[in-house]
Amino acid sequence: MASISVLFGGQEQRVCQLDKPRMVVGREPNCDICIDNLGISRQHCAFATKGDAFVVQDLGSANGTFVNGKKIVEHFLNDGDEVVIGKYILKFKNEAQTSAAPEQEGENKVPDTLNTYVMDGSKIQEQLAKMRANTGGAAGAAASATPGPGATAKDYAKALDAPDMGGAAGEQAAKFKLLFFISLAVNLVLLGAVVLLFLKLQNQTDTPTPPTPPPAVLHG
Repeated sequence: MASISVLFGGQEQRVCQLDKPRMVVGREPNCDICIDNLGISRQHCAFATKGDAFVVQDLGSANGTFVNGKKIVEHFLNDGDEVVIGKYILKFKNEAQTSAAPEQEGENKVPDTLNTYVMDGSKIQEQLAKMRANTGGAAGAAASATPGPGATAKDYAKALDAPDMGGAAGEQAAKFKLLFFISLAVNLVLLGAVVLLFLKLQNQTDTPTPPTPPPAVLHG
């Protein structure tokens, strides 16, 4: 049966059996595995089964969930993996994996290709470096803004989609924006002058002309 050992300061605090399809770890008392520490979110992460495999899922925690030093969103677990939350280490143990013979370990070990939520940062950075060397524009800007270690696939996607707003392009964009606002201000002033002129002419048209008095009659 799979289990996790809760360690703090290198000392094992307790062992929890993963005997449910999904077990939540957090600071709230009603969590399946409660860890009363301010560095742990109310509902920090969850251990769940997917077929014959186990995964750990971050539940939007404030301080993040890390597996073997990498920040994750969801990660398939192998025997011996260390899940770090706050100052605690949750060491994953799976008897089904450890009981396999050496020649069969490859069959029970979850391949890295299933850990789709975390990208290999070094390979991505190498690829972006090539893009920066061979091309300009958005690729160069994305390469220079490569996320740090532990970034997720979404972080790298944002970096690749980042617009090229550096150098001359950035200066041109700033000039265009300045000219746009100047033009807008001039047009507003002209529009205001036209409106005032129209209102003035309208008032003159609506003013009634006083009647002409009748000519005076002379009596002899």
